[in-house]
Amino acid sequence: MRNMTFPALVAALFIAPALAGAQSPSPSPAPAPTQAPAPSTAEPKAEKMTAKGELVKVDADAKTITIKGADGLETEFAYSATTEVKGGADGVAGLATKSGSKVTVHFTTDMGKKTATKIEVSGDKKTS
Repeated sequence: MRNMTFPALVAALFIAPALAGAQSPSPSPAPAPTQAPAPSTAEPKAEKMTAKGELVKVDADAKTITIKGADGLETEFAYSATTEVKGGADGVAGLATKSGSKVTVHFTTDMGKKTATKIEVSGDKKTS
């Protein structure tokens, strides 16, 4: 090492460790564990819709009503004790006497099930 010049010595001091480090990969720090997002505790929101038609039937045992739309298709809706009824006496049970009347059903669709939240009787029975 006596014949080395100062710049060669400095270069040897800095380059030798860099070359040694290039030959063996340095351990990279492990990535920080990622936390999975917390599951949502909110229930999926039901879609709110409205249907208009003629009241076809009320099934008190099954707690459903069926209406026929302007297109002629019949649609069944579940109801509950909290279903609001406007224009009919005695709540949903009173609708049994309103068969043939024009109704508007406000409902939610959740997982394919249509549940009436409000039923409005807007006209008298259809005359034939």
